[in-house]
Amino acid sequence: MISLLRRALASSPAATCRRPLLAALLSPPSAPPGPCQAPTPGSPAPPRRALHGSPNPLGFRSTPASWTRPGPGEGVGVDTGAEEGLEIARLWISPRIVEKLAARGITKLFPIQRAVLEPAMQGKDMIGRARTGTGKTLAFGIPIMDKILSHNEKNGNGRNPLAIVLAPTRELARQVEKEFRESAPLDTLCVYGGVPINQQMRVLNYGVDIVVGTPGRIIDLLRRGVLNLSQIQFVVLDEADQMLAVGFDEDVEVIMEQLPQNRQSMLFSATMPSWIRKISNKYLNDPVIIDLVGDSDQKLPEGISLYSIASDNFGKQSILGPLIKEHANGGKCIVFTQTKRDADRLAYVMGRSYPCQALHGDISQNQRERTLSGFRDGRFNILVATDVAARGLDIPNVDLIWENCTSREERQCNFNIHI
Repeated sequence: MISLLRRALASSPAATCRRPLLAALLSPPSAPPGPCQAPTPGSPAPPRRALHGSPNPLGFRSTPASWTRPGPGEGVGVDTGAEEGLEIARLWISPRIVEKLAARGITKLFPIQRAVLEPAMQGKDMIGRARTGTGKTLAFGIPIMDKILSHNEKNGNGRNPLAIVLAPTRELARQVEKEFRESAPLDTLCVYGGVPINQQMRVLNYGVDIVVGTPGRIIDLLRRGVLNLSQIQFVVLDEADQMLAVGFDEDVEVIMEQLPQNRQSMLFSATMPSWIRKISNKYLNDPVIIDLVGDSDQKLPEGISLYSIASDNFGKQSILGPLIKEHANGGKCIVFTQTKRDADRLAYVMGRSYPCQALHGDISQNQRERTLSGFRDGRFNILVATDVAARGLDIPNVDLIWENCTSREERQCNFNIHI
């Protein structure tokens, strides 16, 4: 949205007449905070950008960073012990991307990001086994942003998107879209359910370069005829195994069927269930396989301690209270539960003694945003959340995480505490 406003304020003859319209489009609602607002009856429709001039695939110039090209289906190892990162300025990408990343303090890529960046820059399809928080968004995003910027300079800005990223949760989708928006002067849009669809439709009618969203809302926009995928050149499935876990598998396949054949596809997943292998074989072309997880035990980052406590089901609450007092010490604490019912119940019980709120998929988007904002700002210190609803959250300065792992086959459960 910021990039749309910046483009409207550019010094051009058309900019002057577009400013009042974009101001009305982008102005925040007077109602309680929320990401969307229905259009005012009788308001003029936003102008449409011209269609992309060329349906041909986007090209990408070769750079010294494009190292040895892996063979079809060949796995790529990751040298996680390398000390020096790759300087972004050496990638020969658009100076506008380099400048924006430098303004954010990002000048080098970590070795784990380099492993993703290499095949992405080469235009290869890719399967990445990666966990949340590895920095893969920037790695696959840099080639996408650079190609789109180069295309727009030659052909002008088009109305239909050139890239689409699918994410399992609203929070992860917003986080990925934020990375794109803050890293390049492109028009990006994040779409997800739980909010009015009108504003998202208006922005799509104006024109965007990159769409990031959850499969359910993307399907809705496709059925309404406002999202055109005919010119998509890049598709990314982020945390694909979690999309399967929350029931988006059929929606993902419907979306993939509507994409052009000539495109670059990238899939990231922490695990590789049969459905992931199925869609990989069906929709990816000789993908490079990159394992960012490995079979060895994951090492904890410096400064984090891991504890495991055994308890029966009746001892959970009696253990949790003293541990929060001892280890969180008044700081932020997140408690993960397996079900929405568990989250509501635990938040209610703990709310008698601590400032606490719940977060799960049945909570409205406006309430979710108020809850997360209150937790970040310190208005309450304990957040009880389901693991799926909390994926992709970016919350600094969390002192304690309690993960409730209850086995359905055993009467004993374990608790993992990350400090």
